[in-house]
Amino acid sequence: MREAEFSRETEETRVSVAVNLDREGEINVDTGIPFLDHMLKSFAKHSKIALSIKAEGDLEVDEHHTVEDVAIALGRAISIALGNREGIKRFGNAIVPMDDAVAICGVDISGRGYLNMEGKVKDSGIRGENFEHFFDTFCRNSGINVYLNVKGKNSHHVMEAAFKAFAVAFLEARKVSGKGIPSTKGVLD
Repeated sequence: MREAEFSRETEETRVSVAVNLDREGEINVDTGIPFLDHMLKSFAKHSKIALSIKAEGDLEVDEHHTVEDVAIALGRAISIALGNREGIKRFGNAIVPMDDAVAICGVDISGRGYLNMEGKVKDSGIRGENFEHFFDTFCRNSGINVYLNVKGKNSHHVMEAAFKAFAVAFLEARKVSGKGIPSTKGVLD
């Protein structure tokens, strides 16, 4: 089973994440930010993983530290769960429309995390800048390269389409489809 737990504690936040990439269904998310909870539950549902996240942060200051540290902890937990990435498909992509919005996502589980995002996201449930920061921080901590293009009128729809597109692309990329490391280098890092 590809599963992992990761905890992070700072003077601003306490975050614990448990993830199982090979078991679907169990989803428990409580970050103290209802909209972020909704997005993460959607990600888990559509990527077909078991996910547990518990976060406490200095929300009296603002949402930034909690969003960032959840992304760090989730990214690291997923990286640990992926292990050496042996046999994975490595690449995945998705186009997800949601009413007026659409998100296009390409994923490379390369070991070298990078976010290439196109499109503007306005505030909705969380600030648009924190939406992009979540994905950037997640990518750097998971070692997953993500291309994400979003557009639409309703920011809630744009953000949700993005999380769903990422989920579907990640589902495809992490599938075990062969043997060995899918790289001419012989490693993914």
